[in-house]
Amino acid sequence: MNPIIETFRNSQDKLVLALDGHDSEAIFEASRELSDAVSKLGNLQPVDIEQSLRPIMTEVEELMQASIYRLRFLRDHSSSRLQLLSGWRTHATDTYSNGTRGR
Repeated sequence: MNPIIETFRNSQDKLVLALDGHDSEAIFEASRELSDAVSKLGNLQPVDIEQSLRPIMTEVEELMQASIYRLRFLRDHSSSRLQLLSGWRTHATDTYSNGTRGR
């Protein structure tokens, strides 16, 4: 396996685990590692990726989507908690998408 792709995949795994653990320090560290891996991956040319590695890239894409869903959940959860702590609550329905929040 290409070491750059393997590093990228491992970084995605670490981020998902950190998000599942709600560990802000681990999320920050995993995000930094993923950023480095993305930079290195951006330097790869399509011809540098073996055909046998293409399914792994699909798996990595699924991990990226999983990370996005977890981040949206954590954002909404944190926002709701802050609103409850401050005694303020909007009438908007909580969702896990950007569309209803205007962000």
